[in-house]
Amino acid sequence: MKTIKLRARAKINLSININGVFEDGYHDVEMVMQSIDLSDYILIRKKSSGYKLTISNSNLISDKRNIIYKTWQYMKEKYKIEEGIEVFLEKNIPIAAGMAGGSADSAAMFVGINKLFDLGLDEKELIEDSKALGSDIAFCISGGTSLAYGKGADIQKLKALNEDINILVCKPNQSASTRKIYSKFDRMFLDEKNKILLSDNRLMNYTPNNERLVEFINNGKCISDIVKAMGNVLEPVTRTLCSDIDIIKKIMDDSGAIKSMMSGSGPTVFGFFSDNKALKKCSKILRNEYINTYVTRPSSKGVEICVFN
Repeated sequence: MKTIKLRARAKINLSININGVFEDGYHDVEMVMQSIDLSDYILIRKKSSGYKLTISNSNLISDKRNIIYKTWQYMKEKYKIEEGIEVFLEKNIPIAAGMAGGSADSAAMFVGINKLFDLGLDEKELIEDSKALGSDIAFCISGGTSLAYGKGADIQKLKALNEDINILVCKPNQSASTRKIYSKFDRMFLDEKNKILLSDNRLMNYTPNNERLVEFINNGKCISDIVKAMGNVLEPVTRTLCSDIDIIKKIMDDSGAIKSMMSGSGPTVFGFFSDNKALKKCSKILRNEYINTYVTRPSSKGVEICVFN
């Protein structure tokens, strides 16, 4: 077999809470992540030697700084792969959006290289390998609905969210640096011992109840119950840097969203809708101002092999 094509799904965060900072600087997180159908597509083709990456989006770097190259180099060196590859990336997930676009691409590379070169690794082994390159990659390999904790790479699978739920995703026209958001969070909400100041009123409306959220999801509660336990403690940080977050949330809420919330470190906002007409109307309003507006649904899958020949 010489060619494989994979679908790499984006994610949204149904919750993010931060419990502090580890000695190595990584944040101690607890968050519920959900795969959605918005996806990148990656074609990997074997060749005798070398490496080449072509990307549909000219705004993305394609050199050695790209996570696709880093994933290939990691797998090539660890598993002594002697051949080369050519990769084409169809980029659909917004860049620097809090939707794990880069992590999803890396996850697809882990799965694709394993299959294409007959490495024989199972999902658990792929997830363990992925921890060398980033925290969200593990979830993107597994996909579906999961609680992630620790540094974000330890995951607990949850019951799949109903795939008939309508989701509207909108990324503001500006991006957000994950590193800068977490750094500002630390300055705003951590004391000198890196313990969160839980009494800070600025976090009250954004702190999730993850225990209840996991319970609601695993018990198959309806989305109107699930949203009551959702929250993202990074949202009050990112919204100070991107005023469009509040604008988008207001448009979604005024249009009848059950719940609107920022995903990841932002600045992407998503909303759950029960009324399809309201969803389409809101989508039209937002798309007039924000090109990265998408109607999507939850997915029980992460990386999916589309073609293998």
